[in-house]
Amino acid sequence: MASTTASGVPSSKEKKYDRQLRLWGADGQNKLESAHIALFGASATGCETLKNLILPSVGKFTIIDDKKVVDADLGVNFFLDEDSIGKSRAERTAALLGELNPDVRGGYIEDNLSNLLATKPELFRPESSPFTHIVVVSPFLTSDVLKLSPEIPTFLAYSIGFTCSLRIAAPTRCIVDTHPDTLIDLRLLNPWEELSALVADLGTGVDAAENDGGMSDHKHGHVPYVVLLLKYLEEWRATHGGANPLTYKEKTDFKAMILDRMRTNVPGGSEENYEEAAAAVLKNVREAELSSDTRGVLEDPRCINPSKNSFNFWIIAHAVREFQSRANQGAGLLPLSGGFPDMKAESSTYVALQTLYRSRARRDALLVLENTQSILAALGRDPESISLEEITLFAKHANFVRKIDYRPLAPEYTQDDHHKHAVTAALAGFNPDWNKSTIHEYVAVRAWQAFYDRHGRAAGDEDSTLEADVVEMLKIAEEYLKEVGYEGEMNEHAQNTIKEVVRAGGGELHAIASLAGGIVAQEIVKVITSQYVPINNTVVFDGIASRSSTFGF
Repeated sequence: MASTTASGVPSSKEKKYDRQLRLWGADGQNKLESAHIALFGASATGCETLKNLILPSVGKFTIIDDKKVVDADLGVNFFLDEDSIGKSRAERTAALLGELNPDVRGGYIEDNLSNLLATKPELFRPESSPFTHIVVVSPFLTSDVLKLSPEIPTFLAYSIGFTCSLRIAAPTRCIVDTHPDTLIDLRLLNPWEELSALVADLGTGVDAAENDGGMSDHKHGHVPYVVLLLKYLEEWRATHGGANPLTYKEKTDFKAMILDRMRTNVPGGSEENYEEAAAAVLKNVREAELSSDTRGVLEDPRCINPSKNSFNFWIIAHAVREFQSRANQGAGLLPLSGGFPDMKAESSTYVALQTLYRSRARRDALLVLENTQSILAALGRDPESISLEEITLFAKHANFVRKIDYRPLAPEYTQDDHHKHAVTAALAGFNPDWNKSTIHEYVAVRAWQAFYDRHGRAAGDEDSTLEADVVEMLKIAEEYLKEVGYEGEMNEHAQNTIKEVVRAGGGELHAIASLAGGIVAQEIVKVITSQYVPINNTVVFDGIASRSSTFGF
């Protein structure tokens, strides 16, 4: 990614991609521009997916398709024109999609997944594949996708009439920047020495009248609410046996106590800083605790016992674990994020507090750096191989980091116990009057896939076989439900869903294909950039009811 020019003026590339840089930053953009996407199936859904990756400048794409363009393609695919009829679908879509962004390199192969797996297996081996990510759009054979390497992130997309779905199969994704709603951690119940000292200084005279040696009305109305909360927490503890206000009732009483200390005769009305303090009680007066996601990371064996070949994520996670456990470092707490909210205060006071929080966050990050370097040295790696910048980002997001252990495809198609439980649990909880689950759409897609595997064609693709295909699809769905251990009857909603999928005849609707392409591309970007939180591992969308659900199959 081009950087800002020496004069400080954004480069042309930064101006071009300004909006997305605000979303995932330069690091995310660099990762996107290093990716090479292989698309199997130049359908409307496949092209819409690539469109949404080419516009933000994915590095390279290759379209693999062995079909010729026919009239029906023009009705659903905006990236084909009349001049394309009779020509290679892979070549024409690659050419027309490539016009969207000259920064992206595009290519094509006139072939199909089955043949390439047999004749060029090196394309699918992690050590030799030119592809960093693979997208396979229906129709495809189950036997083919099960041959794909679990080490290359793979996205299986269906778009059949009003139904679409996406299944992600990938190695464990370790995500540091999940983009939480807020990184603010005021540590009100765990203040450090410097913070307590500053609060004592700034809070002197808060409760005394101005004519009795207290603060002026102006100064009193500009005491930062963090100072007010810390000061009044000390007072609360002094009258409550050292205990903090933690229950809802206690917090309500604590808020009343704060508001009772406002000066009511202040010219111009109430004191906004006291109102801010009262409003912040419920959210900020709380004991520090690990999020379930961070706990899952710190208790993972890859964190507890990192090896020389461990990813940086696990090395830093181990360093954070050490920070938390050491009495002279975190003493049970994670590194401070350094986030500090806006509030009513005099500029000098606000800056002093903000600087104090940022300094503490930097101190914590440097301690994690020391731990990281010691771990790297012990493992025989270069202690300088992990940068302070990478460690600081991890420390800042320490209570929001995530790992997603994606399940491979094979257990889903052999109906292992996990898959059986997930499906039967979703079906058992289904009620069309209140449940928004799309589990029946998933069952319909599974039946559709099994039909395609048996016959090599889409159910309902010929009017003459429509009724027979419906009967067979219903039977396949019933067989699948028995295999997963579901003992209930296939209800009317499930039957109608299957009939609708058959009625589509394997065809795409552009509106649904466009939406599916957006879903697939969005999840690909999350996986590439290792930011935000990608789905784990299946999402199904029902275009008729306009609802979606995710499943961990």
